[in-house]
Amino acid sequence: MAGARVEITKDTASPALKRAILKLQGDGRALMLGQIGETLMRSTRDRGARQIDPDGNKWRPLSPGYKRWKDKKRPGVPILKFDFHMLGDQLSYQVDPDGLLLGTNAPYGARHQFGGTSTHAAHSRKLAFGKNRPNGMKVFARAGSASVDHEKWATVKQYTVTLPARPWLGVSQDDEKALLDIAADHLGDAFEGN
Repeated sequence: MAGARVEITKDTASPALKRAILKLQGDGRALMLGQIGETLMRSTRDRGARQIDPDGNKWRPLSPGYKRWKDKKRPGVPILKFDFHMLGDQLSYQVDPDGLLLGTNAPYGARHQFGGTSTHAAHSRKLAFGKNRPNGMKVFARAGSASVDHEKWATVKQYTVTLPARPWLGVSQDDEKALLDIAADHLGDAFEGN
């Protein structure tokens, strides 16, 4: 996963979860880590819907200008939408012999998790304007079509966008308790021979 991820391995888990990972072997470990993966996917999507990080803090709000645009174009859509090919659609987990990886391959996943700055190069584009409407307003037209009244080049100067961190991946205190309960269930089954 190239975007952003959280790893739960015998090296990164809490001491109690680490003991459970080390006790279980083979299919038992894979089943436990698969159940942990499903639990973390559910809790991550739930936090996304509530727009909070794993520590329970609200995400930083959108910038005023972007919020105006988003309210106009996509009213009611949360800061990080978790469906329709956004982060939640691309959230997945992978169980391997060393542990569990949970994250996204979406290139913007890491940008939302950690924040960052990106610089966009200056660029120019030819705009085509249609004939006047009855109300006197110009409209964009398809370049080369018969409805084009005139064309004009527009240039956007280089600009920088800073996106604040909005952590969405991680293990909350509630998650930690749920993961330990899952581990206890699987350890109990291992000792009972189930």
